[in-house]
This record gives sequence, structure tokens and C-alpha cells, in this order.
Amino acid sequence: MKTKYKKYGKELIKEIVSNPTESLPGALPYLLFGGGMVSVQSFFIKIGRNFEKWFKFIIEDAGMTLLPDGVVKNVIGKKSKDIDLIFRDDNTIYYREMKSNLELDTEKLPATYDKIQLITKYVEKEYPGYKVDSSLLHWSVYEPSILPKKYNTKVKECAKHNVKVSYPIDLFKTISVDISDEEYKEFFLELGRIYGKEYINETDS
Repeated sequence: MKTKYKKYGKELIKEIVSNPTESLPGALPYLLFGGGMVSVQSFFIKIGRNFEKWFKFIIEDAGMTLLPDGVVKNVIGKKSKDIDLIFRDDNTIYYREMKSNLELDTEKLPATYDKIQLITKYVEKEYPGYKVDSSLLHWSVYEPSILPKKYNTKVKECAKHNVKVSYPIDLFKTISVDISDEEYKEFFLELGRIYGKEYINETDS
């Protein structure tokens, strides 16, 4: 893994740690521990959201062209949708719906693959002449062999609705970036050891 990828990832998580969110009335942590408790759940949500930027940084460095993402209006009719990650090479548009956790409940999973289907149709219309490659990118594991068997049901359910599930190993192959399984795991474990531990210790103080 390139040093600049590690450096940028550390910058992202430093920013998250430096701006903690306290649990507020209306949530269980507040009910159980009262005010002043830093929200660990918010910490993980911020990592999920902000590390989309890390993947974009690598994709752009690999020579791919990033396309407009975020909330896009009128995707289908007047409906707006949030596009996580979209980029292209000479022939193909790659759209990825990013999820750190594939263990979605019975309501969220259908909503997720419905969203991917809708955005795929939008991209096909918006970028005529390009092949469109869409998938749900499950990025908290480098590749799926270590996942518990219960995830197989989620993957099969997505496949039934013509939605692929992909992983960082697939993304890095697509953009011809050399990041190994070991490098990927060690990088995120390092972030957890240094910054996650510091953040969680703050919640105990």
C-alpha cells in the first residue's frame, strides 16, 4: 500500500476523533449513562461516511475519473438518491453502493438493492454509450472467505434481484491498484489501535 494512502486515511480518522459526538436524549446510551457520553455508534457511522473519501482518493490516484456523486435530484421522477461512489474508465461506468456491514435487516436490505437498481437505470440513461458496472461494495472485509455463513443468505438475496456484492479485492483489481489482503487488514487495525482506542478511552473518562 502506498504511503500516501495510509497518510490520507490517518488524516481522515484524526479529524473524526477530534470532533466527537455526544449521545443525546432519545438514545439508549443517554438513558443508560446520561449526558457527556461520547457516541461510539456515531464514531463508526462517521468512519463509514468519511472513508468513502479514502476510496475515491485511491481511485483518482489510479487514473480513473470520478463522476458527480452525493445527493442527486430526479434520479427516478422527482426522487433524489445519494450516490456513494461512481467513476469511469474509457468504456465503463462503475457505481458502488458502499456498506461496511452487510447484515442489514429485512427492511433495509430490500431498500438497498432497490436503490442500486434505480441508480443503475439512472446512470445508464445519464451516460449513454458506456457499459454500467454496479454492485454493493462490502468494504469491511478484503474478500468474503472469512465471513460467517449467515452472510451467504444476504448475498443470495441480492443476487436474486440482479445486484452483485463486491469487495475491496475486486475494486483494487478493477483499478489496477496493488493493495494486498494483509496490507488492507493491517492498515485498518493500525487505525483502530491508535485512534479508535484513543476515542473509546475518551468515552470512559
